[in-house]
Amino acid sequence: MFMTLTDMGFNQYVPSLCAGHWVEAPERGAGFPAGRALPQAGRGLGVVVTETALSGAGVLGCKAVDLPTEGWALRMDEVAFPVGAVAHRHTHSGAGWRYLVSGSLRIESAAGEQVMRKGDCWFEPENTPVRAVALHQSGITRFVRAMVIPLSAMGQSTFQLCDPSDGDLPRLQVTHRHFDQPYQVDAG
Repeated sequence: MFMTLTDMGFNQYVPSLCAGHWVEAPERGAGFPAGRALPQAGRGLGVVVTETALSGAGVLGCKAVDLPTEGWALRMDEVAFPVGAVAHRHTHSGAGWRYLVSGSLRIESAAGEQVMRKGDCWFEPENTPVRAVALHQSGITRFVRAMVIPLSAMGQSTFQLCDPSDGDLPRLQVTHRHFDQPYQVDAG
């Protein structure tokens, strides 16, 4: 299967297993989401899971994903990083796309370091260690995240620290979950 991140320029009709989209809303601070998301295709930042890889106008990125055979869910959420926030080295029990909607963020992983700015996107495979550091001096850094997660993770955090002692360090980032939409694989 493939997970594709799309923008407003995407207008292909493709058979999909699931889709979701996010649209920006007026800024209200770190305690509130910067947009709204729905578990259906729509205009705005989108995600679609398909049997074939997608490319062309409006495709920001497409990656192969392994879906849990016992069922899975599409999650869309946002993470807000106030000034000085650090997401210490961690993993997630689901693979997916991230899209930076404001600020700047340094992403550290086994692939190296990369600075993300507004409009940049990146893919994080399942259970791959990553660390994220907010780089801005004022305002809020935010990204929208779309992941495929196991059904057992619905309604729960997929965040797992790599070093349990980091749990004693400040955690300033705020996560706003928009939806967990379950999908079952039909056995027939």
